[in-house]
Amino acid sequence: MTRPVATLTRKGARRRRGGHPWIYRSDIARAPEAPSGAIVDLRDASGRGLGRAAWSEKSLISLRAVPLAPDEDADAGWLRLVDAALDRRAQRPPCTRLVNADADGLPGLVIDRFGAGVSLQALTPAAFSRLDAVVAHIAARLSPTVIALRNDSRIAGLEGLPDDKRLLLGDDARVEAPVGALTWAFDLLEGQKTGGFLDQLENHRLAAEFARGDCLDCFTYEGGFALQMAAAGRPVIAVDSSAPALERLAGHAARNGLAVEALEANVFDLLRVYEREGRTFDTIVLDPPPFARNRKAIEPATRAYKEINLRAFKLLRPGGRLITASCSAHMSRNGFEAAVLSAAADAGVWAQIIHRRGAPPDHPVLLTAPETDYLKALFVQVV
Repeated sequence: MTRPVATLTRKGARRRRGGHPWIYRSDIARAPEAPSGAIVDLRDASGRGLGRAAWSEKSLISLRAVPLAPDEDADAGWLRLVDAALDRRAQRPPCTRLVNADADGLPGLVIDRFGAGVSLQALTPAAFSRLDAVVAHIAARLSPTVIALRNDSRIAGLEGLPDDKRLLLGDDARVEAPVGALTWAFDLLEGQKTGGFLDQLENHRLAAEFARGDCLDCFTYEGGFALQMAAAGRPVIAVDSSAPALERLAGHAARNGLAVEALEANVFDLLRVYEREGRTFDTIVLDPPPFARNRKAIEPATRAYKEINLRAFKLLRPGGRLITASCSAHMSRNGFEAAVLSAAADAGVWAQIIHRRGAPPDHPVLLTAPETDYLKALFVQVV
């Protein structure tokens, strides 16, 4: 049986030979005669093979490379890649990303484990069309008590997929799981992303060791940094503009017997108030939502990162410590670090980078796709 073929333009072929897994619609000379979700062969204009890719008829990213062998069955190969991703994370903690989409060779497929619960996103036609097989495979291999589908993402719409959020296994989406020495409650249907953020967990724990004295945790959300610092005996003020998030923080704190002062406020406004009042702290954490959601937003995002870091530096006592992060995929590491450097210079502080951090090993970065290196974090000491 002849397999469907996508022929790439010269530009598309050059991009694919460079290793990037994404091929845009404008870089396709001849589209494959295949339904969305099919695994197709890639060819250049001369007919030379360029590997295999998942086809998405409606997306601007029309082809996403999949590392299958030339003659490998697509469906069996997809499950082989799932197994390989699980094997690489066999020794990870109970709350772990099990499959990280393109970085694991499985475009659109995200699988997160929260203790006995598993939450999935299938945000490309290739991932969505194989969802039943993946769910059955995960259920057999991991024996979770809960499996949730979280396709309530704008990406699903861009791919022509339904907005779909439901339980695939179990009756209750709420699970409890250990996060370091703490016990955390996750709602796999109503929590952010797939039920909670896993990419900062190791940075949360490092913050508990790094923090000193009075701590201010800005953009705290449910208190990931704040609660780990509180567990280490630090007095913490945790700030967020979301009242529901702060309510969940209070629940986490009560569950673990911790005290955190939660404050509902706009962080930018609050930092200005604290500066006018002469308020200072020994440790400040800045973990904002993404300021640059597309390339056009990089310039205003850079200004925003500089502003909050400048104000933080001004609020730090001598010898203070700053933990500052960016989860903007379009903001490069160099760009983010330059904004923090500029803030330190304008604040007139002597600042040392003690740790350069990113996402943990369960969120691998694909070497040829810089977009997958989205999380940047700096642990800074002010002399």
